[in-house]
Amino acid sequence: MTGADPAISWSGRHAVVIMPSEIDISNSGEVCDLLLSVIRQDPDTITADLTRTTFCDSAGIHAIVRVNRQARSRGAELRLAVGGSRVARVLELTGLDRIIPVYPSAAESRNTPRAVPH
Repeated sequence: MTGADPAISWSGRHAVVIMPSEIDISNSGEVCDLLLSVIRQDPDTITADLTRTTFCDSAGIHAIVRVNRQARSRGAELRLAVGGSRVARVLELTGLDRIIPVYPSAAESRNTPRAVPH
């Protein structure tokens, strides 16, 4: 993947996955596979930390949508932490910010309980 190796941290059944600095056609499959591997560990919540991500193309958006569908089918909730990242605008333009909960930071996502467990 572009940038440093992804970091995964757990707090109970909430996983936070730091995303690479860029998500595009060259690494979107790896990003998707990484997040799907976390989902297979049965978390209640997964936060994809995009706060350091500066670029996300349509392949990246497609990967996020796929991961969200899989998370929901397993009763988990995918969240996106975006902070001041340029990715926030992409999420807004695609409407994903209305489908997937968006937080200013991974810490805020982690500290926010799920509204309705599945």
